[in-house]
Amino acid sequence: MKKLIVDGIEVEVEDGATLLDAARAAGAYVPTLCDSAALEPYGACRMCLVEVDGQKPRASCHTPAEAGMRVSTSSERLDRVRKTIVEMVVSDHPLDCLGCAANNRCELQSVAAKVGFREVRYEPVATHSPPRDFSHPFLKLDMDKCIACARCVRVCDELQGSFILGMAGRGFEMKVIAGNDTGFEEADCRSCGACAIECPVGAIMDRAVVEDGLPDEIVNTTCAYCGVGCSLDVHVKGARVTMIQPSPKGSANRGHACVKGRFAHEYAGAKDRLSAPLIRNDDGTFREASWDEALDLVARRLGEIRSAHGPGAFAAISSSRCTNEENYLAQKFTRVVMGTNSIDNCSRVCHSPSAFGLQKSLGTGAGTNSFEDIEHTKCVLLVGANPTEAHPVYGARIKQAVLRGAKLIVLDPRTTELAKLADLHLTLDPGSNVAVVNAMQHVVVKEGLLDEAFIAAHTEGWDEYRASLDAFTPEWAESISRVPADLIRAAARMYATSGTALILWGLGVTEAAHGTNTVFGLIDLALMTGNMGRLGTGTNPIRGQNNVQGASDVGALPNVFSDYRPVGDPIAREEHRAIWGVEPPSDKGLTIPDMFDAAHEGRLKAMWITAEDVAQSDPNTEHVVGALERLDFLVVQEIFMSETAKLAHVVLPGASFLEKDGTFVNSDRRIQRVRRAIPVRGGAKRDLDIYPLVAERMGVDLGFGSPPDPAKVMDEIAALSPLWRGVSYARLEGDGAFLQWPCRSADDPGTAIVHEGGAFLSGKARFRAVPWQEPGETPDDEFPLYLTTGRQLFHYNVGTQTRRTKVMELDRAQGERVRIHPKDARRLAIADGERVRVVSRRGHVDVEAQVTRATKPGTVFMTFHFPETRTNLLLSSAADEHTQCPEYKVSAVRLEKMAS
Repeated sequence: MKKLIVDGIEVEVEDGATLLDAARAAGAYVPTLCDSAALEPYGACRMCLVEVDGQKPRASCHTPAEAGMRVSTSSERLDRVRKTIVEMVVSDHPLDCLGCAANNRCELQSVAAKVGFREVRYEPVATHSPPRDFSHPFLKLDMDKCIACARCVRVCDELQGSFILGMAGRGFEMKVIAGNDTGFEEADCRSCGACAIECPVGAIMDRAVVEDGLPDEIVNTTCAYCGVGCSLDVHVKGARVTMIQPSPKGSANRGHACVKGRFAHEYAGAKDRLSAPLIRNDDGTFREASWDEALDLVARRLGEIRSAHGPGAFAAISSSRCTNEENYLAQKFTRVVMGTNSIDNCSRVCHSPSAFGLQKSLGTGAGTNSFEDIEHTKCVLLVGANPTEAHPVYGARIKQAVLRGAKLIVLDPRTTELAKLADLHLTLDPGSNVAVVNAMQHVVVKEGLLDEAFIAAHTEGWDEYRASLDAFTPEWAESISRVPADLIRAAARMYATSGTALILWGLGVTEAAHGTNTVFGLIDLALMTGNMGRLGTGTNPIRGQNNVQGASDVGALPNVFSDYRPVGDPIAREEHRAIWGVEPPSDKGLTIPDMFDAAHEGRLKAMWITAEDVAQSDPNTEHVVGALERLDFLVVQEIFMSETAKLAHVVLPGASFLEKDGTFVNSDRRIQRVRRAIPVRGGAKRDLDIYPLVAERMGVDLGFGSPPDPAKVMDEIAALSPLWRGVSYARLEGDGAFLQWPCRSADDPGTAIVHEGGAFLSGKARFRAVPWQEPGETPDDEFPLYLTTGRQLFHYNVGTQTRRTKVMELDRAQGERVRIHPKDARRLAIADGERVRVVSRRGHVDVEAQVTRATKPGTVFMTFHFPETRTNLLLSSAADEHTQCPEYKVSAVRLEKMAS
């Protein structure tokens, strides 16, 4: 700490603080235009000049505070200089303040008023050419108003890491350009909107600010797209969302958001939102029904099926898009009313191997560390993940860490944005993860790069495990993965010798026939090098959907109650019996793949699917659709008429995240509030309300009041979950408030690092041998190419939401493509943009080809965002042997030219 005098007041500031920080600590006003709390000091505008005894005036924003300094923030000379600076800036700025959308929010306007500016003595100059660009779907640009502070340029560099903006020209001709002055989209803008937030005037603004004016209220909530869990400020006018901005208080996103969180919200007001229950007629058409008629039908048919065929004839799928409280009620309805454990959620088809592997090895099914650790690690091992597309805000933080000097190792068959920045990129073949990870461990052992003390103190099963690695040489792995052996050795050495290394993985690890084994291998690699239980280390899945962590945490799984307590655990059963008032079921519940198989076999008669479009999102689409068609009764709870809803007997209209209260859990165990911003659309209902209404008609009171109070639901979750005992709505109040579980009591602040210091929840961590096995399907002469699938930046899962927003106005958001390497394209005589047929053993789809070096020779890539393409039709039913997570990432296909 350093002490200095500011305007006669003694202040104490931390080492590294600036004179501007010291002035603010003293309560002094120092005007600024180019300064921002989100950015590094820049010193361009010189408005922040202060006087320091014995020195000339200094720019306070980037002058370090030193002990003993005597600083003045106001004097006749400073006032004169500041007025002159404002006058010079305004001389190149239009004075149409009343008609400007930034009026009363313009920092230049505020600074001018503070310094007493009244008139411009200089002649105005000609306008910039072209001064305005309103072509972007989300932003409006007016370079006449630019004051050359470069905050937009710097935030693009320092926060988003895209480096697409720059300053061009000099003097009055200076302006902001994108790319080589080609325009935002042509310059590969990520459309995060951070530039508009940073702009202190009206040069770059959200279209909503220009078109809709000031909101009636601003509601803080949590984003419902990916697993980052961004805190958002929702601007509401009347009953309509006009704009969404990232909350500067958000702990997970720290004032940043992606294109989806910022701009893809119009779906909540889409004209084709479901607004009334629908009942299917005998001819397959649907008719609108009242809520009473629909709920009575659901209750009657479920009761009849339960009576005739037993509880095992029913199964439910809850949703990672819904709140914790809604998922808890879904599993409570399934267990208490229907009497079965057959409840599952979409974590089954994405990160169930992560939860299983972490639980078995370490004692809890969640990542070990927090997002903040990326700023403290020296090495990142990124496996099967593309976070700059799928988790853009966290991806930007990873990118910034690498730009600051952290080493990056990427294991991915595709050349992603982060792979281009990587120190080492291992372009392994799909399905060969285990082989490469085992070979890395072999190198660590053979070269003595182990943390023997950590292994001895905190793990078990080491000697047996160590022996299992002998045969897994880099040369052996090269023969399977086509990654050069020396590159595998280099990756192992870089990770093991960094001192502080962090492992991150995505669906490229888990959505595989042996995904759990890769998770075990990554955990084993961290354990043997002692990269666990410390800041900047750990093993962390990057969860896909907004609440895929929470849905599993609160018990929407067939084998566990909330907090991952096994359904056969006597203590857990007794606690549930005491609170629920009934004996919990003891049957072996069905997983999602089991449900479809049971429906085909005639054992499963009824399903209730909430906010999951399994007919579009799950692999081997024909098998899934066939299963749903064989059911005697299918209830689907949705906000749109999805492909799954079209197969239902009853469709119940639910609510979007903007219309409900509750909580989500993000990828690093962060529990955050979801708050209602607008009323539920039309005649729809909150998902939280629907389960109790059906239960009531079946003679069961699920509790929590009428309508249910989500805070009371959370209280019951906490009462039944030892690692959530300290969680309550009272502790989650306030913008940006959060708790990370484990949180065991009301005075527990939560846990940023699980297993800290080697104190594993399982007692000791367990090494588990994981031999490599072939994927469920490999290329052959008939189907010579690997197909792997994933997301792209502008869409989310099956695109139900994003395709109903202005995101679709961006060229890069249009339509499905199959990405193919130039070598394969030449061999097959396929041109860029040509329509081709992608054929697998399950069927075919017709799409446009995109020739790109982002894919590896022998591998093609597609997304699954477009229902008209039905990419998942191509995929097999091969699944992980431990969790039944489907193998989305490895299928064999061929490409055929289409007849002209």
